[in-house]
Amino acid sequence: MSKVIGMSRNINLDWLNETANLVLAGKSEEEIKESLNEYLGFTINSPTNLRKTREILMNIWVRTEEKDFAIKKLALDLVNTNKALNKLVAHWCMMLLAYPVFGDIVTAIGKMADKQFDITTAQVKTRMFDVWGERSTLYHSIDKNIKTLKDIGTLGTIKTGLYKVEKFDIEDERAVTLIVATLLTLKEKLYMRIEELENSYEFYPFKYDVNLENLQMSGMFSFDKFGGEIVISIRG
Repeated sequence: MSKVIGMSRNINLDWLNETANLVLAGKSEEEIKESLNEYLGFTINSPTNLRKTREILMNIWVRTEEKDFAIKKLALDLVNTNKALNKLVAHWCMMLLAYPVFGDIVTAIGKMADKQFDITTAQVKTRMFDVWGERSTLYHSIDKNIKTLKDIGTLGTIKTGLYKVEKFDIEDERAVTLIVATLLTLKEKLYMRIEELENSYEFYPFKYDVNLENLQMSGMFSFDKFGGEIVISIRG
């Protein structure tokens, strides 16, 4: 069975912030749906595009799987700090959890950046077709995801079809905790080493250090030693 692409419209930070704020305000799913219809209607004329965009935003912030509730709470706490970088990290983590296609695209970009390859639309599409198969819906989804990355400030344009990654230094330890929890959930591994957590392609825009003491204080993780190295896992 082929994987569902889902994220077929570009979204921006204003829309993500609005959706997260509605969740923080305790609105019901139906209330959020109605509010987003009105909010998005000011900028999106097509009813079909409005509906698709609204559904993407709701899948990111409203329709969260039960296993991800703790991560969502952390993400909402970050949004509530009202700091732009914290909000960006929160949205990034929730997009990764909601849409595997987004995760695979940013992973491809992260790998290209790490190896100092040119980051081009064509190369991203080639790598994604290898993973997902060559589908017309994927072709258009990649363009919309790249536009999203540009709109939220994590991908800069050198010239048409050629990009550079933008980097952000993470200083808030709560953001690092959220990143670690998200990675452990995404990778579905029993444990991960600190080096793996600090050098993840999925989080290519963010520079951060994993502090064991802060992770211990969060109460979300378990710690063991394997091969002489400390490894971290999500506490069950």
